[in-house]
This record gives sequence, C-alpha cells and structure tokens, in this order.
Amino acid sequence: MPPQTLGQLLSLLVLLGLPMAFCASVPPLLKHGRGEPTTRSTGGSAVEELTASYWLKQARDQVAARLDRTQDTVTDGRRAKNIIMMLGDGLSITTLTAARILKGQRLGRSGEETKLAVEEFPYSGLCKTYCTNEQAPDSACTATAYLGGVKTSSGTVGQSAAGEKVDSLSMWAHRSGKATGLVTTTRVTDASPAAAYAHVARRSDELEIARQLVDEEPGRHFKVILGGGFGKFGLDRRDGRDLVQSWQSAHPESCLARSLSELRGCVSSNGSMLGLFSDSHMAYHQAAHKEQPRLSEMTAVAIERLSEHPDGYFVFIEGGRIDHGHHETRVGYALDEMLEFDAAIEMALRLTDPKETLIVVTADHSHTLTMSGYAKRGTPILGMDDLQRDVNGIQYSTLNYAIGKWQSQGKNGQRESPGKTLSQTSFTPSYINGRKGVHSGEDVAVFAIGPQSHLFGGIMEQNLLPHLMGYAAGLDSGDTAYEVQRKVDTS
Repeated sequence: MPPQTLGQLLSLLVLLGLPMAFCASVPPLLKHGRGEPTTRSTGGSAVEELTASYWLKQARDQVAARLDRTQDTVTDGRRAKNIIMMLGDGLSITTLTAARILKGQRLGRSGEETKLAVEEFPYSGLCKTYCTNEQAPDSACTATAYLGGVKTSSGTVGQSAAGEKVDSLSMWAHRSGKATGLVTTTRVTDASPAAAYAHVARRSDELEIARQLVDEEPGRHFKVILGGGFGKFGLDRRDGRDLVQSWQSAHPESCLARSLSELRGCVSSNGSMLGLFSDSHMAYHQAAHKEQPRLSEMTAVAIERLSEHPDGYFVFIEGGRIDHGHHETRVGYALDEMLEFDAAIEMALRLTDPKETLIVVTADHSHTLTMSGYAKRGTPILGMDDLQRDVNGIQYSTLNYAIGKWQSQGKNGQRESPGKTLSQTSFTPSYINGRKGVHSGEDVAVFAIGPQSHLFGGIMEQNLLPHLMGYAAGLDSGDTAYEVQRKVDTS
C-alpha cells in the first residue's frame, strides 16, 4: 500500500536512505511558514527531524547508552510501579534560586540557605529544550517532547513536525494497564497538559483538544482530571455540545467538582474525578478565592485516587502559572506559583514510596529572569540592595528581565530607581521594551527520585525523558522499553 501521509512518506525515505534533495520544499510547510536549516550538527538532516522515527531511534540509542554507561557503577533492578511527572512551566534555574530565597525569607531567614523539595532528590541533570524550528521553544513542542518522546515544531501538540500522531506517556501507561490522570493550574486544554492526550497541529485549537479529552484515547480513560478551563467544555463551544455532560454520561459513577468543598466531597466517591475550578486558567494563588484548591491539595487527591489501582499509575502534574507570572514580568507571582509547585512536590514525596514510585521534576523551557549584582546576604529577593547602583548612581533591583513591559524609566526616558514601585505583585524591571516577557532557550533542570532515577543524570535531549520513564516502569511504548532491556541484559 503506498504511503498515505506526508509523515509516512518521510519515514519511508529515511528508512530506505534515499536522496531527499527533492524534499527541500517541505520545511516551509512548518508552523507559520518558518523554514529549517538543511543540516544539523548531530548528523540528522532537517527532513529527518520532521519524522517521529528520527527522534524515536535517537531515544532508543540514548537509553541504551545510559544503561551501558551506568551498569558497572549503579545496580538498580527495580521497576517503577508508579510514575509521577511534575512540570514547572517556565521554571528556569534562576526561578529555582529566587524561589528558594523567597521561601526562606517568608520564614524569617536570610533565605539563601533554604532548601526546596527537589534538593532532596538524589539525581539531577539538564535537558535541551529546542524544538525542530526554534532555538527558544514554546510549551507545545516541548510538551510533545517530554510527554511523547518526539521533538516537533512550535505550536504543535502530540504530532511530529510532519504531522504524524505521537502517542504519549499516558497512552503507554494505559496500554500497560495503569491508571492515568492529570493535574494543572492552567486550563486542562492548555498546551502542556494537552500533550498528555491530544493531537493537534495548533495548540490554539482548544475546543478540539477538549473534545479529544472526552471522546478519545487516552483522555477518556483518565481517572483524574483536575485544573481550569470549564469554558472549553461548554460555554465557549460552537458545536452545541456539553462535554461535561458527555463525560459524566461516559463515567456514571464519576464525581464532578467546581470548588474545593466539592473536591473534598469527591474523595468519598469511587469513580473517575473531573474538577474544573475556573472558566479559564485557575487564579494565581495570591489572588485566589478560598474555594479554589491549591496545587498541593489537587496533587494529594489525585495520588490518593490513582493509588487505588492495583497495577499502578501515571500522572502528569503541572505548576502552570509560573510561566504566566514571567510573561507578565511580575516575578512575585511567578515565585509564589513556584512555591506552590514546591509544596506539591513535598506532598507527592510524602504520599509515595521511592522504592516503587519514580518522580521526575522538570521544566518545559526557561525565561529571561536574571539575578544580578552583588546584593548582600539576606537582601529581600523581591527588592534591592540600596548600595547596588549603575554607572550613573541609579539603584537597580536584584531581579530583572531581559524583555518585558516596564523599564523603570522617568518621563525623560532615563532609567530611575524602581524602589518606590517594587512590591509582591508589581511589574519587575526589564531591559528591552516588549509586550510581554518571553521564553529563553537555555537548558532546564531535571530532578529524579525512585526506581531507575540514576538514568536522569547529565545532559540530555528533552524527548529522552518519557523514554527513560517508560523504561523505568516497563511501559508498552510500542517502541523502546522492552527492546532496550533485552539488548542490555543479553550483552
């Protein structure tokens, strides 16, 4: 049978090793018409990188290499019964440092010596976040990488750059007989959580993403769905469907929650759980009403419900509004959301056993936040050291963005001290005037604890992460885990 899609055609060409110069017209078909370089320093061509098979083969080779590298120094024959992937959206390394200091200062300490929950994890590394057509990625292509194992073009969810459907960790876990779920502080149809179950060319197609969550695999099998975005399931729709009602009809013993009280009431139920706590994104923790559940509370409910499944579970948990605080260049919001994420990590550690549960914490991309100057120990992290001044004697804040809304300038266009303006929720100064804060392209941190966590050290491609998690749990990815195990065990 001849190839039916562009993705199948490209995969066939790569497999056969045929010349592909005639495909030079393919890259401009990518997101927003952006082209691609014709070669890669890694040896892969631009056309090869469009296919899922390129990234899947790369991941197979890298999993095998990591197993070979550690087999003489680390002995860990455990399989993970459960996998918890926790994502801090926009969680740059500077954000980690600044949040650590803020955590301590809220306790009356200097702050720098305080520990975040991830500092208890025994293994850490860095991952590269670029997508197939951008150095600094968006949350859609990164989510397809860390949940689906395939790098793709900006704005694409659950598909390769050539349009091939990419199964996610959620699907792998479902095929392997595990319970699945997701928790987020954004809309459950936003780019990051969407990659756990959806396949769309454009992340903005959230009405279709919502439909896939309710109607298709693996979303319709999720035992727990908690977050925001109620409007995408009803009021915002143009097809007249009430997807919440459809979901309830498909899960007759289910429990629907729209508030913290209702969520707590759902704990005594036995069926699937759907919690949609806002029409759009959930409110920032600092601005939330008392009936909005915290991320740590949703994490506890999800883990306790999923733990009832005898064969284990996979759950994706996202602190999604860290990123939004950075985009607004309101660092106080971003850091508070990071501390909410930190509390959720502490909750996950408290409720699980590292002998049987692998927890991986990472970010999708970075942001342009910097921590600059020589502020004295204990200087309020959201403020400034009055002795730190530029060449004109003007004070500057410890935290600044490269690009953002506010430049702390007077009417004459000259920079002035931000001291009178800085607060817990104020804009943070930036160097370049932009409509909003932007992503940055440096590597992000990865932390791991539990079975096979030693495999997450060093520097890795972002799309390797789900393959390592799948290997740790022996998931049926249809491509990687069991094959690699046989290769290593028989060598």
